[in-house]
Amino acid sequence: MKFVPSILLFLFGSAFLGLWALDRKLRFTATLAASFYFFSSAMLMQVAFIPSDVGYNGLISGVFYATGALLFSEGVLERSRHHLLPWAAVLSMVGIVGGLWYFYFVDRKLIVWICILNLGLGLIFLQTSWQGRFLLTGTKRDKALFWLLVAIGVHFLPRTLLTIGSVNPMMNQDSLYQTDFWQMVLLSTSVLGTLSGLCLLGILVIDLISKLRRESDLDPLTGVLNRRGLQSHTDKLPHLSTYGLASVVAMCDLDKFKTINDTYGHAVGDIVLTAFADVVRRNIRKEDIVARIGGEEFVIVFKDMTDEQASAFSERIRKAFEHTSFKDVSIIEPVTCSFGLARIRASESFWVSLERADKALYAAKHSGRNRICTEWVQNAMS
Repeated sequence: MKFVPSILLFLFGSAFLGLWALDRKLRFTATLAASFYFFSSAMLMQVAFIPSDVGYNGLISGVFYATGALLFSEGVLERSRHHLLPWAAVLSMVGIVGGLWYFYFVDRKLIVWICILNLGLGLIFLQTSWQGRFLLTGTKRDKALFWLLVAIGVHFLPRTLLTIGSVNPMMNQDSLYQTDFWQMVLLSTSVLGTLSGLCLLGILVIDLISKLRRESDLDPLTGVLNRRGLQSHTDKLPHLSTYGLASVVAMCDLDKFKTINDTYGHAVGDIVLTAFADVVRRNIRKEDIVARIGGEEFVIVFKDMTDEQASAFSERIRKAFEHTSFKDVSIIEPVTCSFGLARIRASESFWVSLERADKALYAAKHSGRNRICTEWVQNAMS
């Protein structure tokens, strides 16, 4: 029974290592795996009396516990591309190890010795939860991770209080492991380690599923949405107006793109497509949508924007792309693009609105290319 916590922690560490092996880009899973291995080793040292000297046992296992806590905290933050504050990590390690060494080898006080370890570990998790409070503004998974850090940190308080009431300063190591305190340590480590491992594994599995879904919605060449992704982002678009403004859809097409492919090759054509996607991303807002739905056809959705604003944004993109140079393409005739714009109406599907934008694009192409045509101007002329 006494080896159960160590075995459980080792198994969770192996599970996280397996996730890292599946996707090496998820480096934080390797960090989490290392943290569970350190916790498992620390528990094994204590229950197996390795080393047998209580002072060295406590000191070495304390180093392993502190390292495991820091790695766990780093792994949680690293998932969101944040990191532990270096000074906080160093201060925590020095405080715990220094305190354990002093209150055993210099001024032997068993209660203080145990309190330092428990409070030190608790403070690591609570400091990390404070640093990671940005998680509260994220997804449900982010919030779950934040409260997991808080729960782990807070649980060390009753453990420390139990130490004061159940540990005799004169008892030896064998007696210590028979106390209510030690039984509480084993139970809480088993329960909390299992819950933490399950919670993290569940979150990471959902992360992987979400990542796969996002990747299936993206065009692999340009990194913008594909037709499937556009569909999922625009299903409820007519109902997304925040300021009472209509949204506008722009149909974009690269002029004479087939000639570029035929003359310079598809590799150069791919460079041109990627460059156009980059230009669009730099010249739209965060809330706008961009997708590639065909060979050289792109769609931009300007959310909550007037007709004039949508035209101005499109003109900015057109000019920026017109002035983009490509070393493998002749400078005699610049690579250009054309736009057709239409309002998105709540009374019709998005794709019907896109058809009207496509008609405006057709007019732009037959008016000389490298220009913008809008349905509202066409309607006014007719």
